[in-house]
Amino acid sequence: MLESRLSKTSLREHMKRILPPLLAISMLSACNSGNVVQNNSVIPPTITAINTGPLNGNFNQSLFSTYINFTANQTISNWQFGFYVARTFYTYTDPNPVESQNNANTQMSMQICQMPNASHCATLQYLKASAVTQNDLSAGYTNLLGTAAPFPLLAGKSYQVKIVNSNQWSINNLSSAPQSLFFIVNGQVLNTVTESSIYNLNINEQANQTAIASFNQNNWDVNTNLNAESSIIVPSPVNYTLGTGTYTIPANISIHNAFSADNTVADFFQEYLTQDLKVMASIDNSNTADSGILIQQISDSSVINNNPEGYQIIISGNKITINVINNAGAFYALQTLRQLWNVNAGTISQATIIDYPRFAYRGILLDSSRHFFSLAEVESLIDIAATHKLNTLHWHLSDDEGTRINLQLNNMAAYLRGYGYSMTGMMFIQANLDPTNYLNQVYASVNTSYSGMYSNSDLQNIINYANERNVTIIPEIDSPGHARALIKALPDALIDPNDHSQYFTSEGYTDDALPVCTYGTDITVGPKFTQVYNQLYATLNNLFKNQKPLNSANFIANEISVGGDEVASQTWYTPQDVSCLENTEFAALSALEKEHLFFKKFAAQNPNLKVSGWQQFVQSTESALGQQIVAANQVGHVWIWNESTGGLSQAVTLAEAGYPVVLDYSNDTYFDLAYTQSIYEPGFYWAGYNNTYTALQSAIDATTTINAVEPQHQGNIKGLEGTLWSENLVTYQHLIYMATPKMAGLAEAAWSPVAITNGTGSTASYPNWQSLAHRLGCGAMTASGQYQGFLAYLSKIYGIHYRGYPNGINLEAPQACS
Repeated sequence: MLESRLSKTSLREHMKRILPPLLAISMLSACNSGNVVQNNSVIPPTITAINTGPLNGNFNQSLFSTYINFTANQTISNWQFGFYVARTFYTYTDPNPVESQNNANTQMSMQICQMPNASHCATLQYLKASAVTQNDLSAGYTNLLGTAAPFPLLAGKSYQVKIVNSNQWSINNLSSAPQSLFFIVNGQVLNTVTESSIYNLNINEQANQTAIASFNQNNWDVNTNLNAESSIIVPSPVNYTLGTGTYTIPANISIHNAFSADNTVADFFQEYLTQDLKVMASIDNSNTADSGILIQQISDSSVINNNPEGYQIIISGNKITINVINNAGAFYALQTLRQLWNVNAGTISQATIIDYPRFAYRGILLDSSRHFFSLAEVESLIDIAATHKLNTLHWHLSDDEGTRINLQLNNMAAYLRGYGYSMTGMMFIQANLDPTNYLNQVYASVNTSYSGMYSNSDLQNIINYANERNVTIIPEIDSPGHARALIKALPDALIDPNDHSQYFTSEGYTDDALPVCTYGTDITVGPKFTQVYNQLYATLNNLFKNQKPLNSANFIANEISVGGDEVASQTWYTPQDVSCLENTEFAALSALEKEHLFFKKFAAQNPNLKVSGWQQFVQSTESALGQQIVAANQVGHVWIWNESTGGLSQAVTLAEAGYPVVLDYSNDTYFDLAYTQSIYEPGFYWAGYNNTYTALQSAIDATTTINAVEPQHQGNIKGLEGTLWSENLVTYQHLIYMATPKMAGLAEAAWSPVAITNGTGSTASYPNWQSLAHRLGCGAMTASGQYQGFLAYLSKIYGIHYRGYPNGINLEAPQACS
């Protein structure tokens, strides 16, 4: 039976499963705090129903429709109606007839009708500014609609907005449904309030829950716990040999840093011992000690595979000895020991631990463009990533929706948005529809002045903070697509008056590409564009080029990322882009080939830079390399975002051509994707549903990819990365929900050896899920009041609420907690 309404009760029940019960209940009791009607004389209409899916109006069941019902509380003559939804209702016809698969909403119709009999209707128009230099109306996932002729909303009358036969991806959860609805009356924004109970997604939630339970059970059944007797450590070490007896950290302890005069890691030991156990710790540089904690140079580095991030820990009855090659190994030894001493109030089993990472690159991408995260929040994420033994922050700092660092733009259009500004409000999720909003925060609406920028001193503080924790930062300013915020800020340099090409991006933009055909020429804006573009990345490099992570081998000098992804196929379409016709080098090239040549020219003008980007910045098709691309020896990293089925061939081609490759397979480690198909789970689902199990699956997919590469080039697969794209990540609490416990699956896949992460024999294609699930724990409290498991540890140390808090991994592996 299809669920006809999403009741407040059902949403409450879901929140009870994923959030602390008291917080979930209090959230619902004040769930509308995120959308407040302005204090004015006009009362907005009341939204009464939102119905979406393949409805009766759809002649093709692959299309979907949306009906929005409302009642006017007073007569309104001059109005527009808008909302956020993670798709666009813009109609686009590809100028190249053979590319009709790019068409958007060409069969769609939109109208408003007076109800109940649809006796009076008018066609609705998608309202869009005529130029990117004007203040936005509709833009991206912000849809603003209006009528061509006057259509007054009469007091007491009911109306229905009908959007029929859209070909954008279907709405499968509340997170992607129309929300934060608003009216604009005589230029004034009136935000409305909607309850979850008015939504009908025409989806069988009971069937969803059955499928989720089956998925969890199947994941559990296909493997056994390969290292059931191993330690509780996440990620699992290479070897853990349990001894006899225990060692108890005394109330006063000495940390003997015989390894280095640099006491960075020793200082962390001192801080954490005091914070966790109230222990008084002193630091010296003695190389002889019969008690306390001794950090020293390892005598035989082959024990840890000669890996600078590896370590050996020997826990005896009277001391802890840490043998390392450099401070990075000592820092990761500290992360392991900290987990252990928190299990039983400072008493640790005697053991010998040998450990080193599988991959040199273990990364997390943070998108601060779509939603801004404070200095403290970025530092907190770095702490959590370092605890997982991740060592790279791929920092996405500029996209269509905002540029978050000072690139000498001197224009707030680069980072400020809201209705009435150059950039309208974007990606304004509705507070009471977000199950991660347990703090009952007020969220931005379309007319909120939303901004955020990191000062140069902020950046230096974050760099230092990251490097001290062996995290290298790779900064990313996305271009030549995804550049709308830059264009808003610098229109004179970044808009080519000769470019009349008509394109449509996957995010619904028609005006977010830079004028690549003018780069290095005198054509129109060529001189200005060339100077500004070069300066942007020179400034970016200057801000990040002097990093000193604990393991210096992690840092590639002068590495910046240009992004280079998702340029629409008709961007710079030659018949419409006169500059591309005039520049004969570009005239006959496709959009992607134009981008490749542009980056090649940029790299030639900036030979000091190591240019990194997503696979499209050097690949022309699903796997083939472009004809004119940045050479491998000038590339820092190439990230693969495609799903593993297609991404594998891309990775193989790149690796065998000498490019350093990082796997961000979207079906494995795109953390912004929803955990499950439940209508209540937040997140996108275009590449499937991602959870801790799929993140661990990246270990299997990495093995498959490496085995497909010629042996002499297998070392070019550098590692794995999880992504936190922030279209839906409104708050840090939401980010943490999407990141944890998924990050533990990524950490296990990127650090732990294949013998631990991968199944064997008939289960070789499945990850060793049972082992990780048991170590993540179920949040059970012991008689001494200690929570057990890695997730409980994260919560204790960092005060976070992972998904499923406080019950550990129970939502994903109830079998581990039964």
